[in-house]
Amino acid sequence: MIITKRFYLLTLLLLSIHTVGFANEADWYSIEYIVFEHTPLSNQSLEPWEKEPLALPSNAVSLNSLPNTKAFNSLSSNQKQLHGIYNRLTKLSSYKPILHGGWFQPLKSKEKLKPVQIIHHSSNRQLEGTLTFHRGRFLHLNIDLQLSESPLPADHAIHLSTTGRQANTLYRLKETRQIKTSNTHYFDHPRFGVLAIVEKIDSPEKPISMPKTIEQDKPLENKDRNESAQSTQPS
Repeated sequence: MIITKRFYLLTLLLLSIHTVGFANEADWYSIEYIVFEHTPLSNQSLEPWEKEPLALPSNAVSLNSLPNTKAFNSLSSNQKQLHGIYNRLTKLSSYKPILHGGWFQPLKSKEKLKPVQIIHHSSNRQLEGTLTFHRGRFLHLNIDLQLSESPLPADHAIHLSTTGRQANTLYRLKETRQIKTSNTHYFDHPRFGVLAIVEKIDSPEKPISMPKTIEQDKPLENKDRNESAQSTQPS
């Protein structure tokens, strides 16, 4: 009776350890995005939506900054799937792509938010802010981006000290949306927009079997075929 009770308690302990380990296991995702601007008409002027510059949160993560992990590593070109949309945007006069990027991210339940820092500079505009992918009951993506524009001088040859530089015009896109994997989601603003897609993936940190293991089996297969052929020949 004592042995049975101990066995029962040991079984419960092992099951609880397995359950905790399974609950803490992270699901991996790839997050890809395109930020693009709407090209205003020559006679169209947009009022700025913000007066104060955006302040990046102190816990914002810079991509490729975490050592010894694939988490928050940038997607390479062949790991992105929105190239077709990006190319179409470049051919349309109404839009102009600003930035195309993405990253890998593991997610656990009840995990603290980890905003990803986005910063991009061009000649007369700057894009900065954060994209935050997280999970509550459902998957969500938070967009908090600011596009700041500084007017270029009419004549580039004139030094800025003589013309004076006007204050930057600020536009901010801030939105949170529930995300479904494998669907393209559009976040809109009169001045610029974001296209994003999230895919659930296998962990990029799991060991992958080497091709050599498969190649080692081939000679055995050939040997078996030769022996089989010899056994079927008439004596």
